[in-house]
Amino acid sequence: MKRSTVELEIAPEIEDHVRVIAAGENCSIESILQEGLALLFGSDSIVEVLLDRLSHCTDEQLWALIHQRLTRSQDSRMRELLNGGTAGTLTEQEHAELRYFVDLVDRQTILRSRALALLQERGHDIDAYLNPEPEAD
Repeated sequence: MKRSTVELEIAPEIEDHVRVIAAGENCSIESILQEGLALLFGSDSIVEVLLDRLSHCTDEQLWALIHQRLTRSQDSRMRELLNGGTAGTLTEQEHAELRYFVDLVDRQTILRSRALALLQERGHDIDAYLNPEPEAD
């Protein structure tokens, strides 16, 4: 796989957190950041690899993955495209863009499902997470 070098500024508290995870996993902070980015933006082929690697993630990493969603602008754009698709007015380029968003959501769903299963195996109450009690007024 071809790689490139990118300089990235991150908040000190994120750096500290990543360093703790890297130390606990006995690996570099770069590898922790690369795995996180691959989880967010990886292709279908990498999803299979990542599914296998999720078992090595910390609980915090799994929860972060579970809470990952499309950005507001991505969600808004996907909704626009879905509405255009329903109306039958999408261009070829817009169809490709919609497929990208659908694939992204599918990857997130697959990874999120596996992360939830792993957390449940580790003793977390996933039913309570998925079905929270309504707050008393």
